[in-house]
Amino acid sequence: MINKLLGGIMFIGIGAFALPAQSSSFESILACYTSADAPGIAVRIDQAGKPIYSAVAGLANLKTRQPLQIDDVFQIGSVTKTFTAAAILKLVDAQKLSLSDPIGNYIPDINPELKHLTIERVLSHSAGLPDYVNDEAVNNLWHRYAILDEVIKAISTGSPLFAMGREYRYSNSGYLYLGKIIELVSGKSYHDYLRDSFFIPLNMNNTFVIEKGVTAGNVTGYTRRESAPDTYLEPALEQKWLVDRSWISAAGAIASTLTDMSRWQIALHSGKVISNHNYHLMTTQTKLNNGELIHYGLGLNVYPISNKLTYNHEGMVPGYFSWMVYFPDDDLTAIALTNNDTQHPGPALLDMIAVQLNLSPKPINQPELNLVGKALEGRYRTADGNILTITFEDQQLYSQLQSQPKRKLIVREDNAYSYQCTEDYYQLNIQDDKTELVPISIYQGKQPPMLKL
Repeated sequence: MINKLLGGIMFIGIGAFALPAQSSSFESILACYTSADAPGIAVRIDQAGKPIYSAVAGLANLKTRQPLQIDDVFQIGSVTKTFTAAAILKLVDAQKLSLSDPIGNYIPDINPELKHLTIERVLSHSAGLPDYVNDEAVNNLWHRYAILDEVIKAISTGSPLFAMGREYRYSNSGYLYLGKIIELVSGKSYHDYLRDSFFIPLNMNNTFVIEKGVTAGNVTGYTRRESAPDTYLEPALEQKWLVDRSWISAAGAIASTLTDMSRWQIALHSGKVISNHNYHLMTTQTKLNNGELIHYGLGLNVYPISNKLTYNHEGMVPGYFSWMVYFPDDDLTAIALTNNDTQHPGPALLDMIAVQLNLSPKPINQPELNLVGKALEGRYRTADGNILTITFEDQQLYSQLQSQPKRKLIVREDNAYSYQCTEDYYQLNIQDDKTELVPISIYQGKQPPMLKL
């Protein structure tokens, strides 16, 4: 499978760039997650304001066999919320509104039970708002274009799910309200305000809000058939997945490119978009009424990955998936975009980040191979009671779980190993008379250990 993938993305080099030292590793990782016959992925990493790696692999259109290009436009889904939050905070900077303002001050025609909810609580998904995505009545309407006032009316019938500030509950509805507030306060459409305030000043020339329809450029979005995982269909051609982007708007209707998203991220955390004070609010965990901190600020997730603080957001609309992440301590920004809504692009990007930031032990060669390989040999009981057997045969490490086939392993530094096509790894830990293998996920950290028998 890996050889087939490697052979299928020879066009990666077209329009791609990378620093020589990491290029081979990055391309190998991209090959693990892509195929020449399937929708693809676009990735970009910048560090200290300088480009480290950018590349695409896979197809923009399965019918025409058009490969993805480095400057192709993708729909970024809920990563749009970061733009919406920044737009609100820019209006706060201009003293045109306050985060403590109730949304009913600006949108009086919504359910009276919602009017007292503050802009700040809506931004942090702690207002108690229901999510219109789960409203069957709205689902039956969103295949056709509607003006924002019609959308607001349709999604505003429900009552709060809980008292404001009691808990975190992700709500797309709230960000549609914020989009309406932006329009009312600025006197411009949501698209025009973002264009004039962000896109033009930052030279984001290929970024825009999709105000009608489902398409944006030549990259076709796909989803896998549930009954046939190796085949794809276009959500835009299926009634149940047909969502006119007028119903997504400030919650997820922006389209952009790798280059433009890089400019956005760097500008956002360097103080070129909003004040440092308000950026701090975006990147600070929200406190609930009981004092508990949630992993969301204002328009950004805030949580550690591999013990490193990150600000990030993912996005999905029918046909597309995206992930944007910033590691402030390393000044590393990264974005991954895909035209396949059943494949999160985050794992591929995170493996590249792990290589760039040395988050996983490096693969090793002779002469250390024999020593580490033999140290890892043995039988281990997994957390769910199964037996994992590791053997070292003919200079190759293998893993076998119960009666399943053997799998080749990559031996790494510090008595560690991993499977192919992942930077997640297993670390050998010897303490007193107990030997353990500790699974370590780059994203989730340490997992329950396996005890050596």
